[in-house]
Amino acid sequence: MWEIRARQKGWREKVAKSNAQTQDGLLHTACGTPNYVAPEVLKDRGYDGTSSDIWSCGVILFVLMAGYLPFDELSLIGLYKKIWEAFFSCPSWFSSGAMNLIKCILDPNPLTV
Repeated sequence: MWEIRARQKGWREKVAKSNAQTQDGLLHTACGTPNYVAPEVLKDRGYDGTSSDIWSCGVILFVLMAGYLPFDELSLIGLYKKIWEAFFSCPSWFSSGAMNLIKCILDPNPLTV
């Protein structure tokens, strides 16, 4: 069985310490590569780390299958708009099962994950 781990050395511990003090149980630290960030992280209202990690894994899966990013734009504002709206399209060579999986993972509503 394979396991995907995306991390930055030392960052996880710092985030855990800073987020351990929050009352709502949500994470409030936003960091990472913009193209891989989940919509709820961009909204700056707190987010569940598990569902945002699933989103990032969906972006990684898309890149591995397509060879390019699902969300890419020259301006950050344009990029964030595409992420918030989950505006992307799958290449024609994706199977219907692959398309359905990617669309389910890259759903902008974190409650549907």
